[in-house]
Amino acid sequence: MRQVQVQVQVITKIIKSNLIWPISEAQKNDTACREIKDQLFCTSTFPRGSYYPGVTALRVSGISLELLDLNFFLNKKFLDLRILSIEGTNKTLLNVFRMPREPMLNIKELHLVKLQIQSLPENLTFYFPNLEVLNVSGNFLSDFPKNFPLKSLKNVYLIDNKWNCSKSLEWSLNLDVTVFKDLEELTCFRMPHNNKPVLAIAKFRKVIDDTCTPNCSCQLIKCVTDMMTDILEPIIEVNCSFRGFTEVPVTLPPKTKTLRLEGNFIEDLGPLKKNPIYRDLWEIFLDGNFITSINNLESSYWLSHFRVFSLKNNRINEIPVYAIDNALQHNPNMPNALRMSLGGNPWRCDCIFAPRFKEMLLKYAPQIWDLREVKCSKGSEKSMVPVIDLSRGSVCHSPSEYTIQEALDLLNGILGFLIIFVLGKLAYDYYHFKKTGRLPWIVRKLP
Repeated sequence: MRQVQVQVQVITKIIKSNLIWPISEAQKNDTACREIKDQLFCTSTFPRGSYYPGVTALRVSGISLELLDLNFFLNKKFLDLRILSIEGTNKTLLNVFRMPREPMLNIKELHLVKLQIQSLPENLTFYFPNLEVLNVSGNFLSDFPKNFPLKSLKNVYLIDNKWNCSKSLEWSLNLDVTVFKDLEELTCFRMPHNNKPVLAIAKFRKVIDDTCTPNCSCQLIKCVTDMMTDILEPIIEVNCSFRGFTEVPVTLPPKTKTLRLEGNFIEDLGPLKKNPIYRDLWEIFLDGNFITSINNLESSYWLSHFRVFSLKNNRINEIPVYAIDNALQHNPNMPNALRMSLGGNPWRCDCIFAPRFKEMLLKYAPQIWDLREVKCSKGSEKSMVPVIDLSRGSVCHSPSEYTIQEALDLLNGILGFLIIFVLGKLAYDYYHFKKTGRLPWIVRKLP
């Protein structure tokens, strides 16, 4: 009897020391886990057993944790494990992601989903040298390791991460679309490219870098979907301000929309009419240059299609009012998307130009940003007076009007003198006749 009791105690100690843990016993103790054939499914927790022979796939879902230590799944615990899947929840906030201390040679599939992982180690495949499937979707990844060795990887899933498209996206151009299955579905997180395809943004950036105007900086401002074609179009800005340009650039990245040329030495705007690259340009800023005229833009395609035309602080004293008026009337961006700046120029304020110019300014007042800064040239009769404050009478002194008025005044004076003379002569003749009885000389000479 005593011998039987000793044997029972030995068996109990063996079980408690985890030297033997049959799967059926594990199922009894892991109430949050259930085994189906060779797969172990756990909810909200990792399995608490120490030995799981025959389990080839472990799938943990709905787990919330701050530390993920992959040493927990080393081969001694899961001798036959081939598939490891860990899926978190919206409340999961992973702070530490620790690689195993030795390679896990048997793992073929690794799914780390919704764990808020913020970065992947570049040497991840070193710890999983035989990995064929990697799924890190639904995390907080903002970029991907640039030199990520694929080794035996055949399928990688990256969707629903927080891709930062303000950083370099060169990594996405180097990925093999046959391995990275959802590469074309990756979208940017946050503005200015929120929900735009990562790959498209990366390609736009590559083209911009390759074709940027020499001595200028080029930037992808944002991307918009063309409502007519449903095609994603880039909004590109080229900044050539204060770079010593004496003429507008002859090359721009394809589909450039904004060109900044402030503070240069540009005089001629002819290329805006002649160079076809400017047909796609919406906005041009030419403040602080040496421009004296925009007459050569008359009847140009660009003048009737621009959105922003800024000419502040140049040397322009007049513009072809009729041509500008006609171009603005036919511009499809009128009235809400069109803006002009004309202030800081020495405008001519005479009777020939100023009234027509003022009329145009008032007509397009909502489109002219600096309306009250459009002033007569310094040192002129109307020095620094806003053009819109001028009256016709203050600038127009017609010589013909003055000649007629003076003639009428002279005629009135002569007529007044003659009337007084006639009345005086009549009074004298009457007095002379009464005194002498003789008729005036002229009366005697009449037949």
